[in-house]
Amino acid sequence: MVTRADDEIRGTRTMQAEADIVLNTAADPSQEAAWLPDWLRDCELDLNADERTLRWVRDDEPRGFLAAQPRGAGSSEVEMVTYQDVAGIDAVQAALGALEAAVAEKLTAG
Repeated sequence: MVTRADDEIRGTRTMQAEADIVLNTAADPSQEAAWLPDWLRDCELDLNADERTLRWVRDDEPRGFLAAQPRGAGSSEVEMVTYQDVAGIDAVQAALGALEAAVAEKLTAG
């Protein structure tokens, strides 16, 4: 589900992979082209592995956020937030879908 509130777009998706695998895939620079929206690619990436979060920052301003939390049975709940109006609801939904596909490909590749 993706929602818009003020200048923030927030999307969530359940993925059939452990949260650490989702987070590692999302933070992997070699996976950026597969899933990360253009407007976040030139941002600095701040990874907090203990909290299972990523933050994208440009010019000391937050531009995006991703969290992957365990949900049991090898699945996770992934939340993505963008803080600028260049992203539409469809773009955030597409990014989450592309991340899920990248994670699935990583799992099948072994």
